[in-house]
Amino acid sequence: MAGRKPDLWADVIVAAAAVGLAAACRMLVDLFAPGVMAYAFVFPAVIFASLIAGARAGLIATVCCQLLIWYYVIPPRRSWDIGIADVIGLVVASISLILTIWPVSSFRSTALRLREEQQRHLDLLSLALREVDHRTRNNFQIAASLLLSRAAAQTDRGVSDELQAAAGRLQSLASVYSNLALSSADLSTVLLHDHLREVCDRIREGMLPAGVTLSFDAEPIQVPAQKAVAIALIVNECLTNAAKHAFPEGLGAVAVWVRPEEGQIRITIEDDGRGREDSGESGTGSKLMHVLARSLHADLEITSATTTDRGTRCELKVPL
Repeated sequence: MAGRKPDLWADVIVAAAAVGLAAACRMLVDLFAPGVMAYAFVFPAVIFASLIAGARAGLIATVCCQLLIWYYVIPPRRSWDIGIADVIGLVVASISLILTIWPVSSFRSTALRLREEQQRHLDLLSLALREVDHRTRNNFQIAASLLLSRAAAQTDRGVSDELQAAAGRLQSLASVYSNLALSSADLSTVLLHDHLREVCDRIREGMLPAGVTLSFDAEPIQVPAQKAVAIALIVNECLTNAAKHAFPEGLGAVAVWVRPEEGQIRITIEDDGRGREDSGESGTGSKLMHVLARSLHADLEITSATTTDRGTRCELKVPL
């Protein structure tokens, strides 16, 4: 019944429950001391009904309890006969109960109103945050499109590749905003498997040759947004390197696995391409991956593939 205005039947049900509790306590006391403390259990019952359902339920509980006390508790018991002193006591108790109902029901109404206002405020903040995320994502996408446009106009292959790589990194940053887990209370977490699937789809459609397949296998994992950004950038760099260097003949396969494992996330990217070339120095992408791995307090290992006779394997272990 929280958060809504109870109807008449709800008021009657709550009042009946409150009266039933008061009557049960009265019967228990009467086993040891009949007639003592006639109104002892009426006040808790009325307060209970008023807090749960409001003033109307409290008034119904008051009338029912007072009638029961009149008939069953006030001497002579099981009779409507009543003396003047008992009438005065019954009237005073009834007035006290009504005066109790007013502040209790007012408190309830105020609490409900404050909760509704708080919910409206939270909804407004949530809407504003989504709008900021949407605009940020669009800005990243615009910047990435400009870089891709400049890359297409370049005659220098090296410059074009660097511009495309920079555009890919911006697209990875942009995609995290579309994968915010809106079910989370603070909109600060990301469904990592969905986010990395989007990264893989973008690489598959935009960079891999037609003869190269990319498979993705992941279990559902939810992580903080900042952590998801860094992981996605590392995966993006690994896949970009594979697309650019691993398949000179345009044939092969790349596989990505994401698994939670003993308090960490294990992400593996493996291809069956021509393997690593030890040139003696790391490129910009490799340096970026290791910097991001350190920011995650993660272990990044790049070795020869283990499930194929050739290729490269990148394995990232991120603590949860």
